[in-house]
Amino acid sequence: MTGSQLNRQAVTAGLVGAAALVYVALTGMVEKFDTRNLIGNFLTLGNLLVALPALLTGYLAIRQRVVAGQREAVAPRAAITAGLLSGAIVGGVTAAGVALVELLPDGAVRRIFIQVSPALLSILTFGRGVPLGLLLLLVYGAVLGLLGAGFRLLPGPIARPIGVGLAVTLTFALLQRIFPPLLFELGLDTRWLYSPTLLGLTIPGALAVFAIAAGLTVLWSARGPAVRRRVEQLPPERRRVVNATSMLVLAIVLVLLPQLLGSTLSQVLGQVGVFLLMGLGLNIVVGYAGLLDLGYVAFFATGAYLTALFTGANRVTSIGDLVAPAFVLHLNFYLAVPLVIVVTALVGVLIGAPVLRLRGDYLAIVTLGFGEIARVLVQSSWLQDYTGGPQGLRDVTDAAIGGFGFRDPQPFFYLVLVFCVLAIFVSQRLASSRVGRAWNAMREDELAAEAMGVSTIKYKLLAFAMGAAVGCLSGTLFAVQIGSIASGSFTILVSITVLAIVILGGMGSIPGVIVGTLLLIGLPGLLDEFEEYRLLIYGAALILIMILRPQGLIPNVRRMRELQEDEAAQDTWLKKEEAEAAPTVTVGGGGAS
Repeated sequence: MTGSQLNRQAVTAGLVGAAALVYVALTGMVEKFDTRNLIGNFLTLGNLLVALPALLTGYLAIRQRVVAGQREAVAPRAAITAGLLSGAIVGGVTAAGVALVELLPDGAVRRIFIQVSPALLSILTFGRGVPLGLLLLLVYGAVLGLLGAGFRLLPGPIARPIGVGLAVTLTFALLQRIFPPLLFELGLDTRWLYSPTLLGLTIPGALAVFAIAAGLTVLWSARGPAVRRRVEQLPPERRRVVNATSMLVLAIVLVLLPQLLGSTLSQVLGQVGVFLLMGLGLNIVVGYAGLLDLGYVAFFATGAYLTALFTGANRVTSIGDLVAPAFVLHLNFYLAVPLVIVVTALVGVLIGAPVLRLRGDYLAIVTLGFGEIARVLVQSSWLQDYTGGPQGLRDVTDAAIGGFGFRDPQPFFYLVLVFCVLAIFVSQRLASSRVGRAWNAMREDELAAEAMGVSTIKYKLLAFAMGAAVGCLSGTLFAVQIGSIASGSFTILVSITVLAIVILGGMGSIPGVIVGTLLLIGLPGLLDEFEEYRLLIYGAALILIMILRPQGLIPNVRRMRELQEDEAAQDTWLKKEEAEAAPTVTVGGGGAS
């Protein structure tokens, strides 16, 4: 890759990074996030938000293309120059914006952008004012761009421990509401690790976490392959014992978790479990079968309303009285759940049947319409006698066993845990079954799969049915957790959120869905600052994952290979196009052209 190509990439990345930083500053995220300390007085969440665009642009400025299975070489000096240039553009454009605000009359900008406050300008200029702060911002951006490019140039054995160490340290800093009480319950002194006044990590604590995480990564890189080979060489009986022991330890940790964390954090974990069930169901449809479904909220709503109707809920009339719906059963919760699964699976087949011949964007648009139809129906006057209309249903069962209910956050976590374990078991068995292999064939090439004898109609309907059956469990648990149902809970944003979880974690990957749910549902639940900007963060996360790691955080192996092959083919085509477009000079017969 030539220096001019790198410089063009650097300018593009720098302008995009500058636009991102200016945007998050104008939305108020920088100022609001600056109140949360991550590492002592050294780093706040707002500081991190200011630093990330320049770091990422430096990293992306020297992104190499893959040609014939090999990444193009980049000269270190050209890469460093590109990193400096991209970071300087981020800092320079932001500094120019700050200077413009200072030059205009007081309040001129704030009348349009109300978040442009003196506190924001102080954060961006490091409290040094103009012009020294602007110069510092320019230098700061250039240095961060250089660091991003330098990290990209590091060999894997060095970059991996540094990356893991930084990620683990940042995780410990962000989860400051979880780790201190958890360690305190275990009888450990956390004052050296977390500051009692600033709440974030102390500087010695951050260094210790980074060193331990990086050291363990280095140790695993050296010894991990040997350990993996030894485990693979164990007799089947010993391997089953090792797996059973690991699962037992994990089960003990999960059982003790609500008691150690308390009610507030258990409620967050319960919400994570509800969305995890939706993610596992949508992962069957999108990840396994490759059917882009944007109306998945319909199955969530179906599970919730059927659970309420089958267990004897009441509806609210227009004058506020509670009466029985036109159709209601009074089944025990655990007898109603199998019936809910069967009926929702049939609904999935009914939704899937009209879209069997559609693919890609067309399928997404039609399923999006089905999701909106479901929302409109449940709040319509036509079904008001059954669903309660806009007022919804009340007095939903708490799934009690012998008088012990599951509505409180800590007991509800155990109910969610059982359902999630069952859903994960079903998903794993499906992935490794003949049905899962048929879904994989359909996802990779539907025409080829049909030519090889795979009944695409049957397996598409089966994917919709299984996805609906798993997804309806989330609606069932949602109804139990809240105790009431309203149509406002089943909007298109639910479908978008679940799809973001699957894409972020990795389509077709069960561990990926778990990680995606923890990041997109659990983290905003723990950080109050995230709630106001939840949708903006979802969008930013999806953009970054599509650029940096399109296969997802924990990808499915087969899916990762498909994306790598597509990327290599695209880069080869681009290079061929560039070569054909390049000017040529021919000399012959005493003339040149």
